Amino acid sequence: MKLNLANAEKELSDYLRLVNSIKLPALHDDVLIFMHSLKRKRLGSGPYPDVSLFEASNRILSDMVILIGVRRLLTNPLVGDVRLPFTEYEIALGVEGGNDLTAIAGNCRLVGEAFNVAPSFFQSKKSSMINKLSPEKADYRLIIFNADAVKSPDNYIGKSEPSMLYLPVNIWVERFNVNLKPLLG
Repeated sequence: MKLNLANAEKELSDYLRLVNSIKLPALHDDVLIFMHSLKRKRLGSGPYPDVSLFEASNRILSDMVILIGVRRLLTNPLVGDVRLPFTEYEIALGVEGGNDLTAIAGNCRLVGEAFNVAPSFFQSKKSSMINKLSPEKADYRLIIFNADAVKSPDNYIGKSEPSMLYLPVNIWVERFNVNLKPLLG
């Protein structure tokens, strides 16, 4: 999917509408049965109908990091002291392998990864993504992550340089900055 200023808001709104269509598993008196349904029972709705709520949650929250992060880059292309020259980003949602996002402007190329992770796993996930991006031929490498994974998100923005940019996003605040008209019908 390609995101630019003309379609980013609509794509994000459409995605949120799809997320809100998820039919949650019914509560069950037996806690183990309920936990099993969260981990194993197919959802049958939403952006990932063929996986469990547990797996869909992981994918959806990472997708939200990508969508909100790219929207942020389109409206404000400054990450720390680095101004990005891109007006369109190619993003891949919910997939493993390849890069989560790429962008090209003239001869400049960006590759990026995005994730939503618990604070306890942040360092290992960040290291894994740096290793994944390092061999890529690109002028800019970008990691977008959930801001609540670290104590001081602004410190990562300050570390940004073209060879490795860090963009923490707060999906819990930013999701409310979406134009809600498409969600309301």
